[in-house]
Amino acid sequence: MIKVGFLLNFPLEYKGGINYFKNLFYAVDKFCSDKVKVILFVPKGISKEYIEMFSPYARIVETTILKRKSFPWLLSKIGSRVFGYDIITYSLLSRNKINAVSHSDFVFPSKKIKTLNWIPDFQYVHYPNLWTKTQLKATINLHKILIKKSDAIVLSSYAAFEDFKINNLENQEKVSVLNFVSQPNNDIQFSITDSEITEIKDLYNIERHFFYMPNQFWSHKNHLTVFEAIKLLKEKGHNPLVVTSGLMSDYRNGIDHVAKLLKYVEDNDLQKNILFLGLIPYHHVGKLILMCNCVINPSYFEGWSSTVEEAKTVGKKIILSNIPVHLEQNPKFGIYFNPDSPKELALKMEEINQNPTFCPEDEEELKRSLNSRTKDFANTYLKILNDLKCQI
Repeated sequence: MIKVGFLLNFPLEYKGGINYFKNLFYAVDKFCSDKVKVILFVPKGISKEYIEMFSPYARIVETTILKRKSFPWLLSKIGSRVFGYDIITYSLLSRNKINAVSHSDFVFPSKKIKTLNWIPDFQYVHYPNLWTKTQLKATINLHKILIKKSDAIVLSSYAAFEDFKINNLENQEKVSVLNFVSQPNNDIQFSITDSEITEIKDLYNIERHFFYMPNQFWSHKNHLTVFEAIKLLKEKGHNPLVVTSGLMSDYRNGIDHVAKLLKYVEDNDLQKNILFLGLIPYHHVGKLILMCNCVINPSYFEGWSSTVEEAKTVGKKIILSNIPVHLEQNPKFGIYFNPDSPKELALKMEEINQNPTFCPEDEEELKRSLNSRTKDFANTYLKILNDLKCQI
């Protein structure tokens, strides 16, 4: 039995990271529970919500070492600077007999505990202008350390692997591609009842058919192209509705990016065509995906899009940008467009609105596909761990 430790050491607002952990733990528990034991270390006093989310699939260990500004947390930071690695956290992992620490931006000079780190993407290779000089330098330096000192590196796509090769001619033998699979809910829905539709529509004041864009409001997510497409459709006499959800802030651009989007909506009288829900419960995201005419992901860049995976899982149509990773994900009901062309997007949306009915695949076939992809996810991760030759 390989005991793998994960550190919940990133902001809880990073829902992509939270969902990634949950999806990986679920897959491992379902298909590799006799070979792998997941131990998740979380900040002391973390919300019960996260304990309930992860405890079905992992042993939870609360620790003050991960609680920001606590004395042990400060000691761990000081130790990292003095010794070149976090000796406090290393001691915690050793006491819990961890064989490998995974997906936690953590490295240390030890042959007993292997380090497997995940780099979601190399966005800065293509869009360095989205970062401040300080952010860019810190991110590149972190990646250099992880690549040099980790025993293994996990990337989510072959598109990311191509980006990896641009600046890393060495260490390619450390890299494995692990396509994650979104498990929208533990009791995943493939259809939605009339009463559920009414409940969600009443809750969020949704009055007609809609497109759904469940993306965080970061600048590379490209909301503006969708809003411009809506404007074009209105000018042609249509009355489309796009429902958006996601944290309405950009960690790199503060409130400026979102403020500009809101101003565009106001200046072009699109208030009745674009509905901002903000951050909503994750199970509501799944229901909205089932309810909508079509999902939209116009992003300029993704590591491996959970939005695309969720649409793929339930057999929902999705209009998505023709970027390399989206082409690699290859959803069966995907409709591609140039992310710089509001006009092309508007035409795709117009076609969907003219034929809003859509008969999905057989539910049993969807379940078989999800099960197969989840099994591949788990088995690929197990192979990566086995290749590390963890001491058990």
